[in-house]
Amino acid sequence: MRKFSLLLIAVFLINIALINADYKFQAFLAYGTVFFVILLSQSKLFSKNPIFRITVISATTFLVLRYWFFRTFDTLGYTTLVESIPMYALYLAETYAILIFLLGAFVYIHPLERKIKQVDTSRQDLPVVDIFIPTYNEDPNIVKITCIACKKIEYPAEKLNIYILDDGGTLQKRNDKNPQKAREAWERHETFKKIAQELKINYITREKNVHAKAGNINHALFLTKDGYENNTDYDGLWFSYSEHKPQPGDLILILDCDHVPTKDILKKTVAYFLEDEKLFLVQTPHFFVNPSPLEKNLKISKEIPWENEMFYRGIQKGLDFWNAAFFCGSAAVLRRKYLMEVGGIAGETITEDAETALTLHSKGYNSVYFDKPMIAGLSPETFDDFLLQRSRWAQGMVQIFLLKNPILIKGLSLAQRLCYLNSIVFWFFGFARNIFLVAPFFYIAFGMSIYNASIQQIFIYTIPYLWAAGVFANYMYGHIRRPFFSEIFETVQSLYLILPIIGVFLNPRFPQFKVTPKGGTLTESFLNRYSAGYFIMLALLLIAIPIGLIKFISIPNERAYLTVGFAWLFFSIFLIVSSIGALYEARQLRRWHRIKAYDEAEVKFKDLNIVIKGKIDDLSLSGIKFISNFKFEKIKLNQLCYLKIKAPDGKIFEFEALVKRFNIENDKLEVGFLFSERNSFDQIVEYVYSYSDRWEKFLQEREKSETIFTNFFFLFSRGLKGFLVACEYVFKKGNRYY
Repeated sequence: MRKFSLLLIAVFLINIALINADYKFQAFLAYGTVFFVILLSQSKLFSKNPIFRITVISATTFLVLRYWFFRTFDTLGYTTLVESIPMYALYLAETYAILIFLLGAFVYIHPLERKIKQVDTSRQDLPVVDIFIPTYNEDPNIVKITCIACKKIEYPAEKLNIYILDDGGTLQKRNDKNPQKAREAWERHETFKKIAQELKINYITREKNVHAKAGNINHALFLTKDGYENNTDYDGLWFSYSEHKPQPGDLILILDCDHVPTKDILKKTVAYFLEDEKLFLVQTPHFFVNPSPLEKNLKISKEIPWENEMFYRGIQKGLDFWNAAFFCGSAAVLRRKYLMEVGGIAGETITEDAETALTLHSKGYNSVYFDKPMIAGLSPETFDDFLLQRSRWAQGMVQIFLLKNPILIKGLSLAQRLCYLNSIVFWFFGFARNIFLVAPFFYIAFGMSIYNASIQQIFIYTIPYLWAAGVFANYMYGHIRRPFFSEIFETVQSLYLILPIIGVFLNPRFPQFKVTPKGGTLTESFLNRYSAGYFIMLALLLIAIPIGLIKFISIPNERAYLTVGFAWLFFSIFLIVSSIGALYEARQLRRWHRIKAYDEAEVKFKDLNIVIKGKIDDLSLSGIKFISNFKFEKIKLNQLCYLKIKAPDGKIFEFEALVKRFNIENDKLEVGFLFSERNSFDQIVEYVYSYSDRWEKFLQEREKSETIFTNFFFLFSRGLKGFLVACEYVFKKGNRYY
């Protein structure tokens, strides 16, 4: 019935969009629909009532289809080959954007809000859970923190097996012909064995590094399938220091080595498996304690939701409604028997996670997306690392498109096919984005007829389409993705994703899995070398300005069209300027990132009979920031203090700390404390990372929409400031890039 209703709506919208009427009626129809969308979008019922939501989606879709039919049947033609190429390139870019809109509207038509289901950990029938922590070349200290947090998970110890899966200490690497590499691999191998022994967990390595992360997980998956006592293949590969003999887990929790879990991750995910025997996956969000390089460099991370929140707090919930939420490589629980049924984690593409989910969905199994942050991870620190990560995702999704096309694969529902197609097609944005950026240059500089429409048609078709699409995006996603941020975010990647994608089309099996570096620091700020391409593009667009002004003065009949062209040109310049600003890499000296906190605390100063009450404002593994309204002027640097902190679940933590900085102003005391080395590091990890409520509150605090104009000027000011700093760097240091 749902499919039939959607089909009727689609047919109805297409028929209305094809209405042939005079300009007055078309203007009334267009702007009436725009104001209707605005009116409904601002209603308090919009986000809660599915009928309101579908009505807004349908009305906006009508304007989008109406515009596309106009572009297709009224604006295209052939003059010369030179003019036709940019004309049709622009048309194809717009068609791509409209396809993305339609697929996105379908996916996000009714985001599924699941109720929290918490399992009783005293139940006798709880499944055994294996925690796999794959690692390759990451700092062992990062891996150790994740392992410590795993030990704090609230689940029966005899039913929990924790495994470090070390691909950096394999026999192949320990026997490398290069003595230094072999020595480093041996040191890594011994270091992780010591960590496993200290924490009483398991350490697994393998003979050869084959099939990257997927191969690492699959090796452990098959090695542990019979348990430790019944396994004859573990000698030299599996070192178990566990207090109980590991039995094969019914469920597998996969964590990237920098994804530190909260203590309730299993209590809030295992329950779904107990209810649905056909469930193969419960995916939770990837929450990061540090912003992406783009947000950090533009200095916008404190004001707006971070870029990954669009996917994890929006799109995945939409996919979940269609039973199409997919595996994201970490922070997910999977059922072992279904993984074994398909030969383990898929490895034909370099996005093994989405490929695995696609395979299991096609087998008729179900997935769940649980929208509560259950881990805290690390984003890449530099744009180079960020681009490496996004190139892998883009190449992998294109590989899926070519090798395991969801439109053709058997077993998927129509909705699942469209959901996977949406996730794949998105990664072609670089082609369309670059066409949109340079298109006004061809019109203004060379007078090419790339957009054959009259001013009247632009006001009747183009402006209502753009207006409605902007309003729609802001009210659908505005609380998790501010207006114009997607444009900047895509622009800064667009030049450099094209070649990797073309490479996949030339050879779909060529891409190789590359690990994204995490946990690094930057000792000084610098201008990333990738900015060079955007400086060239900016120079090209700036050339068009004096040419356009001359035409504006000398050709009165072209002024209206030139005005539209200039508006488009300046928007492209805004995106490029902001992209350059985002590529000025801000230094990052902190080893441990600060995390927002909200906990009540007391501070007792040694040798002083006084206790100050206040709140924790932020924290990290090295220390905390304490705020109090009590004016205390006897405080000194390096003074020893005792902290008593009430965690989100009411548990009391006590730490010893030193005063490293303080500020007394307006009867408000702010103190930065450094944890003493006498504290238990395990206890610090538990306090900092174990509470999902802290992550949830942090995300919810930033979920607020802004008007389109407010956000435009906010992003423009930050982008321009970053651009000016980047230009200053170029003038001072010439072509010195990093």
